Amino acid sequence: MTKAISDKELRALLKKLNRAALKPDEIRHALEISAAPLVNQLRLRAPMEIIRKDIGIISQPIKYPRSIMVGLRYTEGAKSNLAYAFEYGTVDRYTKAKQFRGKLQPGPWFRPTVDSMRSQIVTNMKNEMTKIVQNKLNK
Repeated sequence: MTKAISDKELRALLKKLNRAALKPDEIRHALEISAAPLVNQLRLRAPMEIIRKDIGIISQPIKYPRSIMVGLRYTEGAKSNLAYAFEYGTVDRYTKAKQFRGKLQPGPWFRPTVDSMRSQIVTNMKNEMTKIVQNKLNK
């Protein structure tokens, strides 16, 4: 386990390194490790199994080599769009014969989970980046 350091100390360590020394795949891997607890919590709180299966880390290394996203991967197809209906609710729905079919009330679960884990995610990212930087400087 790496000792916790301040943001200022991490910035100082990063300045010692050449930018090229930080490889994009190392950074992306650190981000994936940092985001894993968020993915787990989102899956636990997801309102449906089909949504739960579709939550994961999204990465496009060619286009965005140093970034990841956490969200719906749509491996289950359009059915995963139900996540948005659960998060934000729906308007009144009617059949073609103008019969009322119902309305889904908002039940936010995604954003509150991200908000509740924000400081943990930042701490995880800082710790993972510190490990990378310290390993590079100790070589």
